[in-house]
Amino acid sequence: LKSSTEVVLLACGSFNPITNMHLRLFELAKDYFNETGKYKVIKGIISPVGDAYKKKGLISANHRVTMAKLATKSSDWVEVDDWESCQSEWLETLKVLRYSSVKSLKVSRTCSRMRNGVVQKNQNIRLIPNHMNRLSEVRRDNLHEHCE
Repeated sequence: LKSSTEVVLLACGSFNPITNMHLRLFELAKDYFNETGKYKVIKGIISPVGDAYKKKGLISANHRVTMAKLATKSSDWVEVDDWESCQSEWLETLKVLRYSSVKSLKVSRTCSRMRNGVVQKNQNIRLIPNHMNRLSEVRRDNLHEHCE
């Protein structure tokens, strides 16, 4: 019996404001990946862009993060990460993806230790960014290749 690849869904954007459809997209993606039998979605991350992204009419990052946290308050798997919103300059999605990959691997490694007593080598975790048409795969044993 082959184990599923753990997946973290990542949505970067302005969330100006966050809507029910943003949250529904997470549910649809989770259902799709889980139903394949190849993947197990373990987390969803909402990453609001920072104030340095000069979009007309953009509400302050602090308010957008607060709204997103309120919208996800009852979720047991979707959370808001304010790291991107706290940066002093606008970040390309790839940089947010790298940050989230490292953070998710650390959390996944901790959870694996708690579940199994040991970390499984060569286990994969995939982060699926919302507006890219490809998977970004990070292997635990090659993590250094994906970090700056």
